[in-house]
Amino acid sequence: MRAGSVSIETFHHELNRLKNHDFSKQPSAYRFPHIRITNGAFSELNENQICSLADFLGSIKDENVCALFRFAGMATLEEVSFTRKDGQYLRWDHRASRSRGKRFEKGRIPEFQDAIIGRLHGFLDDIKNRNGGGVSGNVEVIRGSCLYKMAEQPDSFFDLLVTSPPYCNRYDYTRTYALELAFLGCGEQQIKYFRQALLSATVENKSKRQALRAHYCSLKHDQLFSRVESAFDEQAALREILQILHAARDAGELSNNHLPNLIENYFFEMALLVFEAARVIRPGGRVIMVNDNVRYHGEEIPVDLILADFAEKAGLEVEVIWVLPKGKGNSSQQMGRWGRKEMRKCIYVWRKPVGGNGRSLIE
Repeated sequence: MRAGSVSIETFHHELNRLKNHDFSKQPSAYRFPHIRITNGAFSELNENQICSLADFLGSIKDENVCALFRFAGMATLEEVSFTRKDGQYLRWDHRASRSRGKRFEKGRIPEFQDAIIGRLHGFLDDIKNRNGGGVSGNVEVIRGSCLYKMAEQPDSFFDLLVTSPPYCNRYDYTRTYALELAFLGCGEQQIKYFRQALLSATVENKSKRQALRAHYCSLKHDQLFSRVESAFDEQAALREILQILHAARDAGELSNNHLPNLIENYFFEMALLVFEAARVIRPGGRVIMVNDNVRYHGEEIPVDLILADFAEKAGLEVEVIWVLPKGKGNSSQQMGRWGRKEMRKCIYVWRKPVGGNGRSLIE
């Protein structure tokens, strides 16, 4: 939305000012607000230049330009750091002070000054190619956890829902995007709150079932919540998998004893979101979702089929499950004990029928 209404001339003017900005000048008061897992992510030179950008942002009077420059700064952090996003972790280059002797090297790390100016030139090219058009004025960004915000949306309101939710793979995006969150001023406690408030996908997540039930009761949606609980409790494949994993935990065989809790929390919350999708989509509308099957303790969890079962119980018809040509491998720990097994990566298409019953199809 900012890019749709920003003045090209003003953006270009501020970019030229930034090119002439003295990044070597000691920044005034701003210091990068590191959290524990980002300490040491930048060279001293790049950290000083990031802080110098913060000083420069304070001199930009145009709100839209300032927002885009700040976004460019955030989008450049990983490129100029000693880190690289690697699944649920930040992988550390051996040149970082906290690398602990690891041999990983991400290659040339540019100076922040050069990197952000290059990125802003890319922004400028995109803005020039707007063809005179802007972004729809009907765009609304809803801030908050989907687990709570979906319940507040009106019935049969949306034509289409396209989503790629977190997978049931233990990825903690508050760690993966730690640099960006810190840059935005999120401290340790706020990040811990995000981790718990968002869809459960890590072993650290605690059950939100009681809190969600209270939220739904406050909205007079307790009947829908009861339907979700029934669909979740009656899902046979999920019950069987949880029984196997609970037995493995009791026998001390799991790599992490919180894995059954992760899977239980994940699928309960996904069931809730599937039922909400069925409620907010208009008749004839569709839900399109990307997700992967996962494997724990040698057991493949058919995420696609479990979620399809939830969708049908919520009143959606499963039009198709597209299985991507190349599946997903399993972790080295899984391979070492259970061997290699490729798991399905899928795109689901669910439709809310105008009337009658749908059919299930897997291709």
